[in-house]
Amino acid sequence: MPIEHAERIAQSQVAWAILFILLFGFVIRYLIKTSDKREAKLMDFHEQAKEESNKREDRLMNHLEKTTAEMGTMAREIGGLKGEVSLMSDRIEKIEKGE
Repeated sequence: MPIEHAERIAQSQVAWAILFILLFGFVIRYLIKTSDKREAKLMDFHEQAKEESNKREDRLMNHLEKTTAEMGTMAREIGGLKGEVSLMSDRIEKIEKGE
């Protein structure tokens, strides 16, 4: 009798439906768990990339500030050279005129 009873349970659609639902639940739980892990990894990667980007931006801004300062210095020096060249040009003209 127990074997016949077990056979009836095995052939029953209710038993297979319950097994299917349990399997479906395990699969969904596994997928959620792996999805959470993947999301955590992506968030860590995003934070790391954000930090690296901020560091890179700081370095670029420092470089830009130094370059701007150097360009200002060069502009002042070129302005001074322009004045000197103008003075020399005037002197050469005076020498050529014989003054």
